[in-house]
Amino acid sequence: MASVNTSNATIRHYVLTPDGAIREFSADEAASVAVGTDCIPEYADSDLRYLLVSCEPQGEHELQIQTAGAAIHFDAEGRMVEVRAATAEEKISRFEHDTCVQWALRELVPARPTLN
Repeated sequence: MASVNTSNATIRHYVLTPDGAIREFSADEAASVAVGTDCIPEYADSDLRYLLVSCEPQGEHELQIQTAGAAIHFDAEGRMVEVRAATAEEKISRFEHDTCVQWALRELVPARPTLN
């Protein structure tokens, strides 16, 4: 039986675009974008959505999953200049949310083979 990493929480960062794309960022990438050190030219002049997924072991066979979302704005150079609560029109859909959570779990929870 494969084990789950029990050392500490795993945090994943996702940006969701209006065209349905989801991009994952490493903790270092997310931090450098958040403080303005790095810019993302492909997101220039864009209003996007952000989802953080935290997975923390709670014993041998349980994980606590927490998520937090926000609306983010990038300037003409692709530098993130605004983070705020999402409006009703900007909310992350249930499908997008669940997709990000499942993607965050991909390396934490062993996949079992499906037998037919």
